[in-house]
Amino acid sequence: MSLPLVVWPACFIVTCRDMIDGMRMDLVKSRYETYDELYEYCYRVAGTVALMGMPVMGVDPAYKGPLEPVYRAALALGTANQLTNILRDVGEDLQTRNRIYLPLDELAQYGIAEKDLVAGMYSPTTGRMDERWQRFMSFQIDRAQQLFADAEAGVDLLDQKARWPVWSALILYRQILDAIEANGYDNFTQRAYVPKWRKFASLPLAFSKAAMPQLNPNYKKMMAVRR
Repeated sequence: MSLPLVVWPACFIVTCRDMIDGMRMDLVKSRYETYDELYEYCYRVAGTVALMGMPVMGVDPAYKGPLEPVYRAALALGTANQLTNILRDVGEDLQTRNRIYLPLDELAQYGIAEKDLVAGMYSPTTGRMDERWQRFMSFQIDRAQQLFADAEAGVDLLDQKARWPVWSALILYRQILDAIEANGYDNFTQRAYVPKWRKFASLPLAFSKAAMPQLNPNYKKMMAVRR
């Protein structure tokens, strides 16, 4: 089930304009004071893509409930993916582009200044990542993981043909967060990535989730909702 053609173009135009505005932000903005500012950026450059793709993928014809939860899940997944990119590329963004896609006020809460980021956040006594950075990154990863969890709630409501690729993207991007943790939160000199063998190994799990949505304990409850 897709949106009616009289409705979908209007939604597409708005989100497409927002996406272009997100690209323009990179031309004029290299620092983000708060998470609200960063969330706006994530919505514009990634959340919009998820929202525009949702009508193309379609909704399970058996689902008769409101579309808002499906769109909210799509937005959560797009935002989570972009936050994951940001957390993976902290060092690269700072060193090659002079950009910090992290909330400055939250950095300050953990006692981290911009000069600390430039220095690489290594502890001079242990040679490992500074404990402040580890705590900060743990908090940021938890936030991204929560967004992925929010996204999961809507994947099973998509059309059957769309579930497998979406579940695959969700699972693989989550593994990037796991890789950041496995690297000791060093996203200055190491790039977190998921090896090809692990990507392929994840596909059967994604397929099983897509093929058997009823295994989701909330699936029956969601499918029982009526508009």
